[in-house]
Amino acid sequence: MMSSSKWTFCVCLLTCLLNWTVSEEVKTVQSGEDVCLLCQGPRGADIVLVEWIRPDLVSEGFVLLFRDDRIYENYQHPSFHGRVELRDPQMKDGDTSVILKNVTINDRGTYKCYVRIKGNSPQLINSVHLKVKHSDQQQITVKTGDDVTLQCLDHRGGDIELLEWRRQDLEEDVFVCIYGNMCENQHPTFKNRVELRDPEMKDGDVSVILKKVKISDTGTYECYVKQSESKRWKRTVNLKDAELIFTITLNFTDSGAGGDKYGHVGLILGLIVGVLYLVVF
Repeated sequence: MMSSSKWTFCVCLLTCLLNWTVSEEVKTVQSGEDVCLLCQGPRGADIVLVEWIRPDLVSEGFVLLFRDDRIYENYQHPSFHGRVELRDPQMKDGDTSVILKNVTINDRGTYKCYVRIKGNSPQLINSVHLKVKHSDQQQITVKTGDDVTLQCLDHRGGDIELLEWRRQDLEEDVFVCIYGNMCENQHPTFKNRVELRDPEMKDGDVSVILKKVKISDTGTYECYVKQSESKRWKRTVNLKDAELIFTITLNFTDSGAGGDKYGHVGLILGLIVGVLYLVVF
């Protein structure tokens, strides 16, 4: 039979585990929407610190940092500047939820909310996994051997520092363009078959032309753009900072190369039948 001391220890351990268990909420939104990331701190408590983080970005800054009765934007990750605010600036009844504005596909990930009450250490209150669906999607159906334009327009009006075209099932990029003058095909399948529709990318036109398409080109293509934050040229560009602008799925009709093949077969069979007819009759 379990002694009273062991029983007390087990109860305390179970209570601690239950107190520290935080379920992860899942939210799905469309890109361009605003989303509220919920976090409910202790009601009536003196909250002195609120930290919203995304673990994969924490080394580069917070999603939001509230301390000393104000928000510290200089400690915030650059991608969240001007887009995150407390739902209730007064945090009445312990409401430490935040509103993330104009969500993009790059905001996908897990967000964690830590709250510290005066005299205590920070405690994890809630975890939210955010899924983002991109609304700008297009499907194109082409014939093998054709040239096709994969259209992508960036209407934000800034200088384009980086352009990436990716295909979801390929590890290497289809096409990369840095500062508009260093463009290359990354994946060998697309060598010498992809070029910018407008080499100067005027008015944010970052569309590309894929030449002589083939069945193996079937797939979903994504257009990513990073705008320059300053006019100063930098030696390195962080590919992770590029934002998804447009998605295109490329499909093929039954005609094209397949139709030509069966056409040739029919012609050959016709000639054979004609020759046999002449021989017999």
